Amino acid sequence: MRPNPDGFVATWRYTASSLWLYVVMGFAGPVARSAVDLMQGTAVVRNAALLLVIAAVTWFSCRPLIGAAQSGLGHDRMSRHERLRLLAPALLVLPLAWIGPDFPVGIVLVPWVVVCLIAIDLPRSQRNAVLPVALVLICGVYAIGGLDGLRALDWSGAYAIGFLVAFLPVVVIFQVWLWQLMLQVRSSGEAEADLAAVRERLRLAADLHDVQGHHLQVIALKAELAERQLDRDPEAARAAMGEVQLIARTAIAETKEIVRGYRRTSLREEMANAAAVLEAAGAAVTVECPDGLDEPLFALALREATTNVLRHSDATRVQIVATPDRLTITNDGASEAVPGRGTGLTSLTERIAAGGGRLAVAREGDRFTLEVQL
Repeated sequence: MRPNPDGFVATWRYTASSLWLYVVMGFAGPVARSAVDLMQGTAVVRNAALLLVIAAVTWFSCRPLIGAAQSGLGHDRMSRHERLRLLAPALLVLPLAWIGPDFPVGIVLVPWVVVCLIAIDLPRSQRNAVLPVALVLICGVYAIGGLDGLRALDWSGAYAIGFLVAFLPVVVIFQVWLWQLMLQVRSSGEAEADLAAVRERLRLAADLHDVQGHHLQVIALKAELAERQLDRDPEAARAAMGEVQLIARTAIAETKEIVRGYRRTSLREEMANAAAVLEAAGAAVTVECPDGLDEPLFALALREATTNVLRHSDATRVQIVATPDRLTITNDGASEAVPGRGTGLTSLTERIAAGGGRLAVAREGDRFTLEVQL
């Protein structure tokens, strides 16, 4: 299940857009300064090279790092070699800035932005150690060529650069942390769906064990008794076999009741559970159900439908409508990869048919509808 309000994909797009905004904030000063100097004919080679390097950093370093942030914080999936390869283009701006007069103030922000993006992948302990060390090293290299520029910097300029240096790692990490919360919400929704399925299997297993185990044991004893009485008391043996048939029919009837969910499944409980799980995952849930309706077969279908919505959709809205003879569950954001019927729906169709109902599914655009009719 993908969180809302605008859908899981839209949430990631918002997060990625925010990260790109922070990249623009870090690169804006150096790019503006180089562009102005280039138009004025000052240090043409240096400024042209700086603009090319910053463009390369944006494409070859920032783009893959922002894409990798989709997995969340601290996954440590990149090797040290990969991190150095992504950082190397940004470090080129420092020696290039020494070419020509007036070492550009703020050029330190270019490698710093890349370091902040790389820090997303680092485990928390490494991230807390790497960020201050990297800042000291970058600023030290910068000071070798730009010390005069730093001395000439007015208070407002120094404040702007200092603010960005402190601001960028905080907001970058915080933005991805918020995204990771969305990932955890989705994971908890899927875990809830899996847990509901496991509980249903355990319920069926326990009920089948109780019913079939008891009746089969009685059938075995009655059959053994009939066998002993067959020669000396045929009438008693015939009566015992009649009891065996009756017990067998009772076992069949109770097994059907288990399939229909008569023994433990409550429609009211399932509706409350379904709404809670779907809303926790971010979907807006609408429930329409008349008072007093408690059809266990509907509860069975609702549990499977909730699992499907959580696993196979980007749903922002889910509507559950129940009448005495019909249950309809409709959601938007249906995944293209999900076929009209999977193994879960096939099994559900068989179980509902065994309980005397009929299941139908339909898809129109991204809207998926599951309907059970008695």
